[in-house]
Amino acid sequence: MNYSECREWLENRRKTLGSVPGLKEVNKLLDAFGRPDKGLPIVHIAGTNGKGSIGYLLEHSLANSGIKVGRFLSPAVVDEREIILVNGKMVPKTIWEKNLSLIIDTVEKNKLKATAFEIEFVLSLLIFKEKNCNIVILECGMGGKLDATNAIENSLVDIIASISVDHVAFLGDTLKDISLHKFGIIKESTKNVVLAPQSGEVEEYFDEYIEKLCKPDKKKSSKQTNSSNNLNIIKSDRKSAKFKTSVKSGNISQILSYKNYVNLNLSLIGKHQCDNAICVLDAIEVLKSEGFKITYNAVKKAFENAVWPGRFEIIKNKDYTFILDGAHNMDSVDRLFENINLYFTNRNLIYIIGMYKDKAFENVIEKYAPKAKAIVTVTPKDKSRAVEAFELGKLVKDYNEVVTAADSYFEALEIAKLFAEKKDVILIFGSLSFMSDFREIIFAKTK
Repeated sequence: MNYSECREWLENRRKTLGSVPGLKEVNKLLDAFGRPDKGLPIVHIAGTNGKGSIGYLLEHSLANSGIKVGRFLSPAVVDEREIILVNGKMVPKTIWEKNLSLIIDTVEKNKLKATAFEIEFVLSLLIFKEKNCNIVILECGMGGKLDATNAIENSLVDIIASISVDHVAFLGDTLKDISLHKFGIIKESTKNVVLAPQSGEVEEYFDEYIEKLCKPDKKKSSKQTNSSNNLNIIKSDRKSAKFKTSVKSGNISQILSYKNYVNLNLSLIGKHQCDNAICVLDAIEVLKSEGFKITYNAVKKAFENAVWPGRFEIIKNKDYTFILDGAHNMDSVDRLFENINLYFTNRNLIYIIGMYKDKAFENVIEKYAPKAKAIVTVTPKDKSRAVEAFELGKLVKDYNEVVTAADSYFEALEIAKLFAEKKDVILIFGSLSFMSDFREIIFAKTK
């Protein structure tokens, strides 16, 4: 099979099987290929928000230090191949084609029921092995305990990013249920855990989980580090960070100091990125203690040159200002508007929004629809999960009369522009799934 045929097969698989939590099928596939995760030093990341930013900053800090790093992430925003990266770059289609063909043959020969995500995960491990990666970063797709990536036998560092309510249909209705799913990547074989800043409630659930995981009579604790059964736990401390922001001539500056790292220029925009960044810095110190030589200048370069499409991404031309953000649940949307209030004070907002049924979209609309000058609704790509643009528009109308349901992403942009004056901001959010489409249309118009 050539690359296009492999992609078509994979996308048909995605439509047919969808998402199926559980490790049975992915373990069968890993076994069929001799457990390619064995021998790989792995950093495993779970959480609701911030996984991508943490993975990006860590990946580039390692790569800038001359360490070959593989990274598996989801979803793709710009290119379908960006879910598998080596030193921050996509691998050639020929390598995808070769390894994906092998997996497809194995799946069909053995009549395996592995989902598209499970296949992509195993594909990433085969590629990382082939590329002789020194370390691998794996980002959970959904949850943690039953996520395909949790089929790995061992991890060097587990990172828990910010946790909030999301994917309630799969993970449970309560914050505790969701947290326990995320914590599920922490196993008895885990060596190190870095916990990003959390709410007091989530941190309490974390402590309870660790208490049960470890033998109580051997448990020791201190303010920042717990050690039990050789498990090292670092809790990133927001109070120890100094984060300065400024806006001059429309340019946003963010300077971070944390522990031994002073005056890092953080180019990922948003106050919440401070939490992600200090989590990365703590993880780097853990990796250094495990023998990885990561330099200060490499970290500095990674932070100041970071570009992460679809995450508070600001695009300007002579007529319009666009902000693209994949915020898709209440917590991430709250953070999005916190940043807008900080960096775009007193600017009228025109929303382009599309959301999925398994998100708390009603709460988002109730809280933020009244703040918009006008709203355009769209239908996200996965129509089986999507709230149709017309249905979303009907809900919006209860809170904002100026709403239009668009038939396409191109039409949505054209409608939004009709409402936008010179200093207004067109804000596109609700899902990462359509960010690449809007980016393509916007950049085509700005050329």
